Amino acid sequence: MDKLFTAIEVMNWADDMLGGHVDDMEADWSKPIVSISLGSKAIFLLGGETREGPPVAMFLHSGDIVLMSTASRKCFHGVPSIFVKDDNSDVLDFSPSEKDAVQPVSSYIRKSWININIQQVY
Repeated sequence: MDKLFTAIEVMNWADDMLGGHVDDMEADWSKPIVSISLGSKAIFLLGGETREGPPVAMFLHSGDIVLMSTASRKCFHGVPSIFVKDDNSDVLDFSPSEKDAVQPVSSYIRKSWININIQQVY
C-alpha cells in the first residue's frame, strides 16, 4: 500500500498568528514538509531545535514554497504576523470584465493568508 499524505489548510486573518511549534506527529521525520503560501504576505520565523536563541525571519509572498527537511525539519517555526491590507497584497488585480465573477474570492484571498502544508504522516 502506498504511504498516505495529508494537506492541512491553515487560514489566518489580520489578528491571527501561528505560534512557534514543531510538526512532530509523523512517525518518520526523515520526510520533508512542503508549505505553500497563498494570499497576503506573512512573516515566517524559523528557530532552532529549542525555543532558545533568536529565530531567522523570512518574508513569505503569495506563491512562495518553503521546504523543511533534514535539520530544519526539527526546528521550531511559526508565523507571528500577517499583512492583509490591499497595498500589501500579492494577489493580482483582474480585468474589469473578470472582476464581477471573481470579486468575492479575490477579496477574501487579499485579506487572508492561506498556507497549505503537505507532509507524510504514515
